[in-house]
Amino acid sequence: MFLPICLLAAVTHAASSELQAEIQFLTNKVQTSPCQFIRNGDKHSGVDAAEHMLSKYDYFADEIHTAEDFIRKAASKSTLTGKPYEVKCSNSHITSQQWLQRHLEDFRQAHSQQ
Repeated sequence: MFLPICLLAAVTHAASSELQAEIQFLTNKVQTSPCQFIRNGDKHSGVDAAEHMLSKYDYFADEIHTAEDFIRKAASKSTLTGKPYEVKCSNSHITSQQWLQRHLEDFRQAHSQQ
């Protein structure tokens, strides 16, 4: 299942194509992950988590200038409770900030070698 075009269109708010590519990569990684995404104690699928991240991105778009801003503002903690989001996979349970940062580093490393 893929995110609706209107949600992916939110990524176009980004100023640079590099930022757009990184945000799209991260949201696609979440969307297609078999991991559980935990927000305020509730478990969500990757599709639900990606949709939530993109809606928060749309809200904070003016404050997001880097992929790290995206992770911090839209994908790492609840705006309401301040609780960190978590990712539970078969062999790990870490914060979403850690999970996304690792994938972002892999993405950047792969693209720096091209």
